[in-house]
Amino acid sequence: MLKEGRGRANRLQADHEQLYRRFLERNPEFDGEFLTGVVSTGVYCLPSCPARRPKPENVRFFETPEEARRAGLRPCRRCRPDALYRGEAWHENIFERTAERVCGEPAAFPDIAAISRTAGLSRTALNLLFLEHAHETAGTFLRRARIAKARQALAGGRTPLRAAADSGFESASAFHAQFLARTGVTPAAYARLQAAFTVRLPSRYRTDEVLDFQGRDSQGLSESITPCGFRKCVLIGNNSAVIDICFESGTAVCSTDAVDVRTAHEIAVRMLGFDCEPSLFERQHAADPIFGALIQRQAGLRVPLAVNAWESLAWSIIGQQISLQAAVRLRRAMIATFGTPHASGMVAHPAPEVIAGLDPAALVRLRFPAFKADYLIAAARALASSSIRLSRQWSAMHIAREMKKVRGIGPWTIQYSLLRGVGLADCLPASDAGVIRAWKKVAPDTPSVADFMARFAPFRSLATYHLWQSLKGADE
Repeated sequence: MLKEGRGRANRLQADHEQLYRRFLERNPEFDGEFLTGVVSTGVYCLPSCPARRPKPENVRFFETPEEARRAGLRPCRRCRPDALYRGEAWHENIFERTAERVCGEPAAFPDIAAISRTAGLSRTALNLLFLEHAHETAGTFLRRARIAKARQALAGGRTPLRAAADSGFESASAFHAQFLARTGVTPAAYARLQAAFTVRLPSRYRTDEVLDFQGRDSQGLSESITPCGFRKCVLIGNNSAVIDICFESGTAVCSTDAVDVRTAHEIAVRMLGFDCEPSLFERQHAADPIFGALIQRQAGLRVPLAVNAWESLAWSIIGQQISLQAAVRLRRAMIATFGTPHASGMVAHPAPEVIAGLDPAALVRLRFPAFKADYLIAAARALASSSIRLSRQWSAMHIAREMKKVRGIGPWTIQYSLLRGVGLADCLPASDAGVIRAWKKVAPDTPSVADFMARFAPFRSLATYHLWQSLKGADE
């Protein structure tokens, strides 16, 4: 929206020289202060629009889209100024439109230059866009989209070679290596995936942290630690299923009674932390004078994800401002009462649609504080109605903005959910008690957690996890 205290259109024209200098900077901080009309092309733009700059004599300035339209101009299709004045942001729109196209047809993008042309941005600007909104480079995003497309092709009966071509891989060896790194199985093994499958773990894989995460509740109904690994009861479709994971000689031997084995496999690799690749972070920061020793001591650490984004969001709301033990008890009571039972006696976490349909009194009877019951139900309703979409195809900034609109969701809940639920790489729940406690031990002389963690962008999620694990069992 427009910042207060700005003059009307005539004043904007009087400040033409100063505004034109700002227009040349392409600084998004000026978006909402004024609009730039280009009479030679008949469009009006935001100050940060990536389009080529016109000559000063062809430029007019306006305060609102209505004023620009009255002057006979139309909105720019690249920066979409009207979207900003409706509370949206052009860079979010560009990212989401581009991400949707890349995910829908990754084979149409043989390289980053093709994505740059689609987005209308230089390669540098494109990577900055993806780092800001997806927390990864455009190249990493493209590789992720190609693997997802290949999985669909293999599930549909395509041969590995055909799946590689369908998803945009030109090299069979590159396809094999990247597929294995992302999924823990070869393309051929994925094509014939059955109820028992073995996931090849990355080198230096650490099992203790995964078991710590899954074993937070020693009396848990939806997860339990076993002598060789853990079991997790999950909801796939409308049915509960159990995934059993046993760590054995550099592998995770998995078995499930799920009808949809491929979804069970996807959940397994999420829980095992395959979405997090620590090698680049470690190479860049292992020599850090403050943090390096911690990274070297915890080398290979990955962030294990929740089964899905909803479980992470629900946990973050339940855990707000209470102890780990209290949060575990509330979560267990919710699962026991509203979850989906399994023949084994385990119970799957309730779906958001189930919690969305509750009256808050139903949770209060389980000893939820009334405000926490309201918050959890509001979040479930927002997710069930798609008011918020915890998806990589949505901009991280867009997700955060929509989450803020939901009662009871603040910065910590947003950052935790994006880190544990969506798997984004550059999240920082700066107000987290565990993060603050660990930071005070590691870098007490730095002004704040945010100042200290800035050095680790765009890997602050993994840096955060290193801090958590340095406490050996502290609250998350």
